[in-house]
Amino acid sequence: MGNLTDCDIRTWRLMAAAVITAEFAPPPALLIPRTMPYAVIARIAMHTAFSCLEPRQLITFSGLMIGTYGAFAV
Repeated sequence: MGNLTDCDIRTWRLMAAAVITAEFAPPPALLIPRTMPYAVIARIAMHTAFSCLEPRQLITFSGLMIGTYGAFAV
């Protein structure tokens, strides 16, 4: 694990679990008309943040994902 401490490893595992939860939670909310606008906003914000973190590697993926949320708004 290199120079990571046990605390660092626990922190990164917790962060990874939070991101996975954030990825799985909004799709069901997209199917419910009352929560759909909030889910769309949350997903757009998340993919915009991904683009800010790794712009070169994720710009195509994040751009396509943000674009597809327009289909839910119609």
